[in-house]
Amino acid sequence: MLDTPMPPLDDMLQSLLLIEEGEHEFTSEEENVRELRQLFFPVTRSCVYLNHAADGPLPRPTARTMHTYSEDLSRFGSVNSGRWDMYEQGAHRRLANMLNVRADQIAMTASTGDGFMHIADGLNWREGDTIVTAECEFPSNVYPWLNLQQRGVEVHFVKMHESRIRVEDVLAQITERTRLVSLSMVEFSTGFRNDIAAIARHCHERGILCGIDAMQALGALEIDAQELGVDFLASAAHKWLLAPPTTGFLYLSDNLLAQLRLARRGWFSVETPFEFFKYDQPLKQGAARFEHSSTNRVAIVALDASLGVFESIDGGMQAVEGRILGLIGYAIAGLERLGYPVVSPQGAGERSGIVCFQPHPDRQDLIPQHIVDELAARHIYAAARATVARISPHFYNTIEEIDALLNVLEAIKQ
Repeated sequence: MLDTPMPPLDDMLQSLLLIEEGEHEFTSEEENVRELRQLFFPVTRSCVYLNHAADGPLPRPTARTMHTYSEDLSRFGSVNSGRWDMYEQGAHRRLANMLNVRADQIAMTASTGDGFMHIADGLNWREGDTIVTAECEFPSNVYPWLNLQQRGVEVHFVKMHESRIRVEDVLAQITERTRLVSLSMVEFSTGFRNDIAAIARHCHERGILCGIDAMQALGALEIDAQELGVDFLASAAHKWLLAPPTTGFLYLSDNLLAQLRLARRGWFSVETPFEFFKYDQPLKQGAARFEHSSTNRVAIVALDASLGVFESIDGGMQAVEGRILGLIGYAIAGLERLGYPVVSPQGAGERSGIVCFQPHPDRQDLIPQHIVDELAARHIYAAARATVARISPHFYNTIEEIDALLNVLEAIKQ
């Protein structure tokens, strides 16, 4: 039983037909959802995929764009380079629209960690400065700050309580020496959604920088960087954004950009890169200066196509988030009915696209990996993380697929 209504999947998929240019005909209304799902998300033809917090499968328009670009490179080399420049510009614009920021505040990077390293390397640190993060953070949001210990910077870790990072615990770690706070918007190991707006507000009242790892949120939840009040946001594209790996991006507020030196100036950081021998050029305006070398174009072109899918969905990211949270609520209710301990917090504003649960108390012989293996044997894909099994459905998943998951879990608890 759904605790809240979900946006209809049929409406969301029908809106994607606009990017197919009338290529396909479909049969009866009852089959539309199935056929459209299989067209736009081919992964649904062969399995129940509930592992978007690990890697997202490519939608058909994204895979097709990658193929078209590769074919163009094969046949024409760089002849049509200008055409593909537009796709790179489109990726910047679409990301900016998704985050409610300006395109010149977005820089493409190699990964989430690469974005954080731009900040770690670019600020003028003083011995005794402190950085606040959390003990449950993914390492991409830890090592860039730990690297600063050799410069006398201290890293303070907020402890987790009942699978939560409590706002009051974060604020208690902040002192007059705190320069920066960096947390995940959604914690990968529990699915807990941090109250970033409250933390950022407290930081800004004290002149402290605050930013997020958006890896487990962007593409699943509606994010307004202006409303959150963050100074920076780092992420990559291969999870909820349903794009290829090795593409990251970094949002920088105007305030933070003004404070950052460019630790890695490259040939593409300057105003006119193709004036190859003019070495004394000024830097590009905005975040573009951090794109220091030739970009990973094939992945960025594909990212633009994936972002185009999200842009085309009826109801936008609000509908995507609403549908994901509806599926999550249904899954949690089913897990609790079966007696599986749910680890993910469920308070107001705490849920995300991730649900973590422990093995059934009656089957202590099973570890999370055993559960994941049993599911995979039935072509249902989830993940094991430490002491929990983790599911992470996207908007195109269905109630019937969650039921398939629950049926297997009911069988293996016996």
